[in-house]
Amino acid sequence: MPVPQNFVTDYGFRVHGPGYITPAEARAWFEELKPRVLALQGKPFGLLVDSRTQKANPPDTQELIKESMVWLRSHGMERSVVVLDSTVALIQILRLSKSSGVYAYERYLDALKEPQWEAKALDWIIRAIDPDLPRPAHKQAR
Repeated sequence: MPVPQNFVTDYGFRVHGPGYITPAEARAWFEELKPRVLALQGKPFGLLVDSRTQKANPPDTQELIKESMVWLRSHGMERSVVVLDSTVALIQILRLSKSSGVYAYERYLDALKEPQWEAKALDWIIRAIDPDLPRPAHKQAR
């Protein structure tokens, strides 16, 4: 499986990390992303992680992901979204985010249940519109 890929965006970074990720692949991904984050010199950024097709990862990979979450948050990540299409992967990432302390800044979208996952992800990252909360009803003019 190839190393997850990092892409620079207007809001920060987008990561494409499908499939089963080995510890070596997770480490390579993180080491490639670090200098890009450091180049921002502390400016805030957002992160969208597209993990569709990702299933459960081994414990060593999970530990590296947890380490990266903490590091990214301490280096300017304001908000992030992880897009999944696996209940097992969702449970795993929720546990990691709670134990790493980034749960308050990260949201999780199930691509199978939410066809507008990308729009909702960007609303959270860019505009702080929480996809976990109901949208306010629009008032109609009289």
